[in-house]
Amino acid sequence: MKILYFTATGNNLSVAKRFDAELLSIPQMIKNKNYLIEDDRVGIIYPIYALSVPLIVKEYLEKTVIKAKYVFVIATYGFTSGASLHEMHKILDKNGNHADYYESLLMVDNFLPFFDVNQQINSIKDKNIENRLNLIVNEVKEGIKKPEKCNHFDKLMSLGGNIIVNRIIQFIPKLFHISNDCIGCGICQKLCPVSNIIQGNSNKPHYLNKCVGCLSCIHNCPKNAINMKFQKSNKRFRNGETSIKDIIESNNTW
Repeated sequence: MKILYFTATGNNLSVAKRFDAELLSIPQMIKNKNYLIEDDRVGIIYPIYALSVPLIVKEYLEKTVIKAKYVFVIATYGFTSGASLHEMHKILDKNGNHADYYESLLMVDNFLPFFDVNQQINSIKDKNIENRLNLIVNEVKEGIKKPEKCNHFDKLMSLGGNIIVNRIIQFIPKLFHISNDCIGCGICQKLCPVSNIIQGNSNKPHYLNKCVGCLSCIHNCPKNAINMKFQKSNKRFRNGETSIKDIIESNNTW
């Protein structure tokens, strides 16, 4: 079994680790120009951004050929999944791929302008993550087939989310502020899945123009030196089953 995944704060890597599989990071697959995935079973695990599929995941899958007897998709979200699974269905269809199983999983949302991370962390028990994840893992092991389902309202919401993301994502780095707590360690540069961060003259991070809005740099900064305008919390989040090293190994594309 092979699993394609994209992670920023570890949620999706922690889900991928629940399977006895070879884990393939999408940023690394792009770096290595690997666009053919073959195995008996293949999984796709990704976070939902603004009710849609992250651009880096979409662009990779639009070029990728998947040859497998059973393909499953798991999308994680913090508020609502919208029509993301329907969008994924269309992305796979575009390149002649398909999935037999679609499911979404409610987890912690880390988008600081919209969510208070303290409240998100405090609600983990209410989200029933472990039980839901165990159910999904068991269904996949049994080879259960489950089509994606969404209604017209979900599709409308995701369409709006796509429009918003496409218009504002280029401005997201302009919302970042680097405090004097920055020690120029370069960890944020290594964490970026699209090589969008370079060290400036002062050794502080400087952002280029291809940010995907994953906020991995902010949540994994060891000095909490990267902040965001309009953020609802100074608290940061990384899934407890992952480390900064794990995420660097997944995303470092320099």
